[in-house]
Amino acid sequence: MERFLQVGREAGFRQVDLRRLRANVREWTREGNGEIRETAGTIHILSVRGFRESGFPVGACLSSPSIKGARNVFRELQRGAMADNAPGFDHLLPTEARRVRLEIHDPVVQDANKLGAETASRLSELMIRYADVELAGWRLRLEERKVNVANTRGFEAKYKKSLFSLHLKLRQGINEVEVVEQRTHWLHIQPDRLLGRGIFFLGAEPGHPLPRKRGIGLVLSPFAAATILHDFAAVLRVSGEFAPGDIRCAPQVQIVDSPLLDGMPGSVPMDDEGVMCRETELVEGGRVQARITDLAGAAREGAAISGNGFRSDADPFPRARFTNLCVRPSVISLERIMKETGRGVLVTGLRLRGAAGAERTYGASGYMFDGSDLGEPVHFGLRTAFLSYFLKIDRVSRESASTVSGGISVLSPYLRVEAERRKDEWVV
Repeated sequence: MERFLQVGREAGFRQVDLRRLRANVREWTREGNGEIRETAGTIHILSVRGFRESGFPVGACLSSPSIKGARNVFRELQRGAMADNAPGFDHLLPTEARRVRLEIHDPVVQDANKLGAETASRLSELMIRYADVELAGWRLRLEERKVNVANTRGFEAKYKKSLFSLHLKLRQGINEVEVVEQRTHWLHIQPDRLLGRGIFFLGAEPGHPLPRKRGIGLVLSPFAAATILHDFAAVLRVSGEFAPGDIRCAPQVQIVDSPLLDGMPGSVPMDDEGVMCRETELVEGGRVQARITDLAGAAREGAAISGNGFRSDADPFPRARFTNLCVRPSVISLERIMKETGRGVLVTGLRLRGAAGAERTYGASGYMFDGSDLGEPVHFGLRTAFLSYFLKIDRVSRESASTVSGGISVLSPYLRVEAERRKDEWVV
């Protein structure tokens, strides 16, 4: 790493930072009752940035890193750099690392040869319970990532992380659903729980239209709540659509970005710019308290540095990205919330149908309930907007679950919201 940094300085850059990603990837797939197919590969990417006296940095990615290749890249970057009088932000690059104890690597990755067969056997046993449901296919992906981050201000650190992803495709008649679970440790992947969730969603798919009423209590499952939170999460970045003072939430809604949770797929000890991670209180007491940002956004907006600058595999420039986006649970049980509601709907699935500005329209499915007793499956249209949705949340449960929605790791409890019928859809 030191040699790559030196090459960047020799090319004339005032400061240089880089991230080196090496990943071993294995994947097992099966369609229907066919054979299990296994594939394996490696990823090796070096992302570099060069900072000049002023202005935005320039950068590139090397898919086959070498000193010679890096020297050529830095020279090309220096020659192609346009004059830019904007203030630089290389002074924000970190200068020292700290040790973080974080359980995000599973030694099982060193002896994973039997995981494909083990998954197939376990799923076959579980499917015996569901005679009318077909397991149309599944995919198990294992990735071991080794990340090094360094810069010419003296920072250098590294970490290892494993990711297990199990994806199931279930079919019942003409209805089909797909569910996925992702964890850092193999033992945390529970096929029975994932299959049960898929069966639950599948059962709600064909339901009846929701009866016409003036108002109704909707209780969103953690997976439905995660869908909406993911779709509205962009406003909690430092370059979000709304000013923080324009955003109001119900006082019981608390949202945090938590990168230091053991076993969660979004957890990391530091971001790709070397900023050591910490929990960030995004929403507290009904107001936005902070937003996530990378170094460039922090410099541009004068915001606090949150440690959320992450690169995609082929992008040399970090972007503000969430780690584990969490809605804090309360002390109230789901059973109590349902009994307080009386007659309502437990929403188990949401599918985005349309987006216009800060407004979203979903196809929703779930089950009617009366007290704590579930009834017939139903489906309906649901429309909401960011500024109204978080104000309409009036109950938060203590039970919560984690999922991956749109590439974001989300941890959410059950949420109760009030909805009103307008024409042919329900509005929150």
